[in-house]
Amino acid sequence: MPEHVSPPLRLGLLRCDDPAPELRSICGTYSDMFAGVIARVDPNVQMDTFSIPDGEWPDDLDVYDGWMTTGTRASVYDDVPWIARFVDFVRQLHAERRKMFGVCFGHQMIAHALGGTVQRAPHGWTVGANVWKLHEHRSWMDPPSDEIRLIHSHQDQVLSLPPDGVVLAGADRCPIAMLAVGEHLVGLQGHPEFQPEFVGPLYESRTELLGAETVAEAKASLATPCNQELAATWMLRFFAG
Repeated sequence: MPEHVSPPLRLGLLRCDDPAPELRSICGTYSDMFAGVIARVDPNVQMDTFSIPDGEWPDDLDVYDGWMTTGTRASVYDDVPWIARFVDFVRQLHAERRKMFGVCFGHQMIAHALGGTVQRAPHGWTVGANVWKLHEHRSWMDPPSDEIRLIHSHQDQVLSLPPDGVVLAGADRCPIAMLAVGEHLVGLQGHPEFQPEFVGPLYESRTELLGAETVAEAKASLATPCNQELAATWMLRFFAG
């Protein structure tokens, strides 16, 4: 008998923002960046994008194996309609035990929507490549690693967990860099989709905001390779169950 072959994963990407037009010529939109890193791990994954600030929401959750999110300049506590609806969406996913792997803003939204605390980090922005230590390992973290290095760009962060939340990874500057709620919600503060060729110019465009010294240090940190494909592999194994 022929070996059973599982159908390719079908994932929904909740796009919360896009890069400034002058940066899109480097790596495209955030959807393009996610599609790129996922395709390097598994080119058969199907990904549908929903621009939720523009009111694009899925009609049928059942056709998706799970959900991912992009980052955004917005904050989870901003009083705008699409963010309020996103709060309700995460609560629905949680109630129905549907899978979501929230990146950056999505990581913060999982905590915020379910009762955790998200605020401006007391030390200010975290940028550049950062290394976290794994505190807890899950079966989908294969190949296993005791640490993971990813690119960051955020001034908000999760300061306290929601009920039933656990810290999977963290560092001194970002103690809750990766969290889980049950077996169905995972948040990741770093960016597996970001590449150095994009974030270097991104940081430069924010020199007035970040300061020249911080930008120089952040760009220097990009010389050491990060674990984008490892993180993407974990994400796909999480969705595949």
